Amino acid sequence: MTLSQDEFGVLGSLVVRRNGRSVPVTAAKHRIVLATLLLDANRSVPASDLIRRVWGETPPDRAAQTLPVYVMRLRRALGEPPLIHTTPTGYRIDLPPGALDLHRFEAAAEQGAKLAAAEDFTAAADAYERALECWHGPPLADVPSESLHETEAPNLVEQRLRVISELVDVKLRLGRSDEVVADLRRLTAQHPLRERFWSQLMVALYRVDRQADALDAYRQASTTLARELGVDPSDSLRAVQHAILTGDPALHQPVASTWAPVSQLPAPVGNFVGRGAELTRVTGLLERGTATVVVCGPPGVGKTAFAISVAHAVRDRYPDGQLYVNLRGHSTSPPLPTSAVLARFLRAMGVRADHIPVDEEDLVAGYRARLRGRRVLITLDNAASVEQVRPLLPADPGCSVLITSRNELRLRGTTVRLDVLRGDEAWKLLARSLGAEAAVTQFDALGELARLCGYLPLALRIALGNLVGSSHVDVASYVEELRGGDRLAVLAVDNDDTAAVRRAFDLSYAALAPAAARLFRLTGLLPGPDFSVFGAAALLDAPEDVARGLLEDLASAHLVQRVGPDRFALHDLLHDYAADRAEAAGEDLDAARRRLFDWYLRTAVEVGDVLYPELGTSGPPRMSPDEARAWLAAERASVLAATEHCAARGPLPMAWQLINSVSGYLGSHGHHVEFLNAVGAALGAARAAGDHDAETLMTVWLATEHRNLGNLRAAQRHLRAVRPSARAEWLHVGLDGIVHLELGELPASLAAFERMAELAEVEGALPHVRISALTGLGAVWLMRGDLVTAESFLSSGLALAQAADGVNIEAACAALLGRCSTAAGDYARAAELQRYALEAWYRSGARHPRAEAMAHLAAALCLGGEHAEAMRTAQRALALVQELGGSRRIESEVHNALGLVLRHLGKPGLAVAAHLRALELATSSDYRYGVARSHVSLVHALSADGRRAEALRHARVGRDLASRSGFGEFESLAAAALSDLT
Repeated sequence: MTLSQDEFGVLGSLVVRRNGRSVPVTAAKHRIVLATLLLDANRSVPASDLIRRVWGETPPDRAAQTLPVYVMRLRRALGEPPLIHTTPTGYRIDLPPGALDLHRFEAAAEQGAKLAAAEDFTAAADAYERALECWHGPPLADVPSESLHETEAPNLVEQRLRVISELVDVKLRLGRSDEVVADLRRLTAQHPLRERFWSQLMVALYRVDRQADALDAYRQASTTLARELGVDPSDSLRAVQHAILTGDPALHQPVASTWAPVSQLPAPVGNFVGRGAELTRVTGLLERGTATVVVCGPPGVGKTAFAISVAHAVRDRYPDGQLYVNLRGHSTSPPLPTSAVLARFLRAMGVRADHIPVDEEDLVAGYRARLRGRRVLITLDNAASVEQVRPLLPADPGCSVLITSRNELRLRGTTVRLDVLRGDEAWKLLARSLGAEAAVTQFDALGELARLCGYLPLALRIALGNLVGSSHVDVASYVEELRGGDRLAVLAVDNDDTAAVRRAFDLSYAALAPAAARLFRLTGLLPGPDFSVFGAAALLDAPEDVARGLLEDLASAHLVQRVGPDRFALHDLLHDYAADRAEAAGEDLDAARRRLFDWYLRTAVEVGDVLYPELGTSGPPRMSPDEARAWLAAERASVLAATEHCAARGPLPMAWQLINSVSGYLGSHGHHVEFLNAVGAALGAARAAGDHDAETLMTVWLATEHRNLGNLRAAQRHLRAVRPSARAEWLHVGLDGIVHLELGELPASLAAFERMAELAEVEGALPHVRISALTGLGAVWLMRGDLVTAESFLSSGLALAQAADGVNIEAACAALLGRCSTAAGDYARAAELQRYALEAWYRSGARHPRAEAMAHLAAALCLGGEHAEAMRTAQRALALVQELGGSRRIESEVHNALGLVLRHLGKPGLAVAAHLRALELATSSDYRYGVARSHVSLVHALSADGRRAEALRHARVGRDLASRSGFGEFESLAAAALSDLT
């Protein structure tokens, strides 16, 4: 119940009531501002966050001036007393208790958790049900913010599913198993990859004497996981099956769903005309069932516009997703490698980064397995050949493929050829755009214009770019211009589609002001699929506002197209035409290209200064971490294309400088295949140039990426394949020390970090070298069990990192110090240090280390007696690491922490399952320290579960492994456990 007459809602459509009366908020951007404030009600929301929610990552120049206007109008709409207040950094909406449905939901859910922990299950069920009653549809259903729907809405949905699962648990504890069976049937159908719902269903069926059905549910779950992910059920789900067979109805820990339906389709083309028969044919094929359709035709005929229109028309037939990619088969930009396309599709479909293979055959197999049983439409635009397309075809019925190409690809399926428009269709396209008056008064001139453009859609749209917006549209005069030239040119226009396009291009280009014409010419140098206003300014060597104005002129002339706020792209033919014009004009192309590449590099270095300040900064940062990551996300493809261009055509040093500047982002955000391709090209450039420093650097990044993928031995092989140069030795030695550390080769790791400490004394060495050496030495002595020595190194490292503003290495030192405190029994200090590390990593955006720190925080909380909070923290860590993927080592740490918490909560059987999963992950990634930790943890869990013989075996294995590896803490713990057991 609300405590006032004000009521607001975000758990469904936006609800706004003041003093018991509905308040209409009709403007879309006003709704976004209000929803953003409501999600953080009673807390200040920075203006930068509101701008990002309203306008996305690239807001217009006047966004900061426009936002206060929106807030003012919202204040007026909401009336008195005022709710929205200005703060030093942004705005805050103050709501009375219970006015917001999200607050009521969270309060009721928290109350349910507390009541369940106190074993008042009846009251807990009531609280959980009150929480779920707050929902009245998909969250933020009518709030048109892509940013909110990408970040906030999924979190809200996840909270709801968590409460549902906790309600089911409570009902099972109350003996209401028959009541939840139907609900769980529905939940497993809606969320077939959530093993927790399957486990609950199995337990519920078993408890109502349906053991056969319970085991059949396990078989369904197993089949679904194998079909969708190519994996077996987790140890926890297998433990439930075993418990049912033996009469012990055990529960489990959750595993996050990994299927994420996605639509990548571009927006439909406006003013689409004609193609009625072809549209009917292709949509009919795609609506009736599985189909492969190739749409072919000459350049400029509208194949992409046709395919996108069809895909939008049939999207309801493919509810599991619509994938789209421009293969750049006929572009001057490098064609997309098949491996990069497959990796991109797998990421879009929710596959964890560490489950995306590097080998192309494995990528194809994983892609097809992921699509099995789904209904997905795959649109492959601008394909060059059968060879480019074939690996991207799904193997299972249910999915369809729509391909566009200039060539008639010989594939099993239906080929539809698009020719130029009919005369009446071309006339209609012109008339719709120019208006009714022109259609009536210049009827014949429009028909002649269509004819002279060869009835080709691209030529027609280019012509329209010259005519639309004129105070007086004189089509006849434009026709005379287009008709100009000698008879051979006219005949070429009549009989050659490409010539028709070029003639229309010529007129549009000739109509440009000199500055706009120069920018258009220079766009022919762009290496990537699109570009920003800022990239255009770099090409021109002009201010950004000048470039923006010129791009607006080019867009009005249809010579470039807008693809996002402040981002533009060119049709392939226009790209070629612009490059030809640049050559003919005698531009200094090398200088322009160098300005563009210098801008990429300069900005990427600045981004690195923001995200990795401990590596040494080139000046005060001009952007926030969010802005830095947004730039990387927008320009990634262009920077990679520039890297490959420079590696192939020079300047060679730019290739490795570019990839070095963005390597931290690519490796940590799951772009593994693209990263490996680019590093390989840059490494080849370094070798061709004979630059040993660059070769060392690129080899280190190559090894780093294999370490990110969990292949420590491959990383080690790459490091051994190059003799480090003097300038890059510290990087090589540092990574070598980390790899030895994670392999459990402590003497070699110690030697590497001691060498790094020596390199820190060299004149001109970055502070990061000494800090990293101290951190590495502290980690080695922590593993050896010498906590005093470890703390000495780590405390020194933390102090230096704080002084150097090195947020990432500062967090690493604090997290390791927290582990020292846990081992020493100071659990309060351990939790404080892990929280310190989490806050630092949150600022830097590093998510994998946050998952690891959460795992160690959960362990400290658990050992300190805060079991409920420890469980929530461990579950958050598990959800995060499984969302991110990419590190079996960290996931092993998370499962061991989860097992510890489960054992202290009196669930030893589940603890065993968690530690077994940790052991499997650590073994598969050669993480010897994690293997030893898992064995020692299993000793305690198995003992608590009454399985003494198995506990003895793990104690012996753990003691022997710890002794051989020098893991002093685990050796002592295993020996003590072995003594107790015998």
